[in-house]
Amino acid sequence: MKREYNWGIMGPGFIANKVMPSFSMAEGARVLAVGSNTKGKAKAFACKWKIERAYENYDDLVRDPDMDIIYITTPNAFHLDHAKLAMEHGKNVLCEKPFALNGKAASEMKACAKANHVFLMEAMWTRFIPAVVRVKALVDQGSIGEVHQIVSDFSYDYPYDPQNHLYDPKAGGGTLLDGGIYPLSFAGYLYGARPKEYFGYANLRNGVDVRDSVILRFPQGQMASFICGADTASPWDCVIYGSKGRIRIPSFFAAVEFELKDYETGERKCYKMPYEGLGYQYELNEVMNCINQGKLESSIMPLEESVDYMNIMDELRKSWGVIYPGEER
Repeated sequence: MKREYNWGIMGPGFIANKVMPSFSMAEGARVLAVGSNTKGKAKAFACKWKIERAYENYDDLVRDPDMDIIYITTPNAFHLDHAKLAMEHGKNVLCEKPFALNGKAASEMKACAKANHVFLMEAMWTRFIPAVVRVKALVDQGSIGEVHQIVSDFSYDYPYDPQNHLYDPKAGGGTLLDGGIYPLSFAGYLYGARPKEYFGYANLRNGVDVRDSVILRFPQGQMASFICGADTASPWDCVIYGSKGRIRIPSFFAAVEFELKDYETGERKCYKMPYEGLGYQYELNEVMNCINQGKLESSIMPLEESVDYMNIMDELRKSWGVIYPGEER
């Protein structure tokens, strides 16, 4: 079994810089190379993080015979092309969330992974951090009874800039894909199902959604609701309401603690589960563990789920009139 994996970074931008320190905390992970289509950017990133190889285009990165896994951190609109490029060269792929620009692209990525017999996973790192793993176990054990409602928020305040990917329709911008995917995926993970009914409202700017409110109904009648926004900050909390108690998770997408309240006894139990760094090492470990076991996808973040969430977001965007360039066809 392989004990060390060579990783390549495709797209040395903001997210890549955030994730880089976590590679040193993931056993067996080694960032061997970085690639960028912007002249000089890969070399600067490699110099900053002491990476051995820097490529000034993505083709050379995926053609490197020593590369095992490509981590794609390019803008949403390019995930399909970049993931396919890597997979068609036999590389395993971890792709930043949201998985793709839309459901059609997500389905193509899933099919490409199967055709090339390589591992593929959406980088929904929240699912793998210790506090969230524990919350999921407690919910599944019935610690708060039957879960009826999940309420969460994930809004931040970014100054308006049409050149920023968040406000740029050509990059697949908008707060639903950028931030709303967190509470949407989180609710589905806790319920162990995908919502069957959903609707929402959005305020638009520059052709993308900048403030959203969404309600979800799951197969057994369970409910979830969330807000997300690019121009109004929120606490990033999640509250899970059950028949026997509730769980409150501050900063749920990067949780280090949570509180469980028992309705019958009134007891409040606090769980503190800190981790080193920003916590991306857990998803990196999941990728390498799955590949080590010969798996082509993760059972914790399966590909069909990623495709389903993209389809749900497609329908929400369509109802709001948010259509990215090229989708009209």
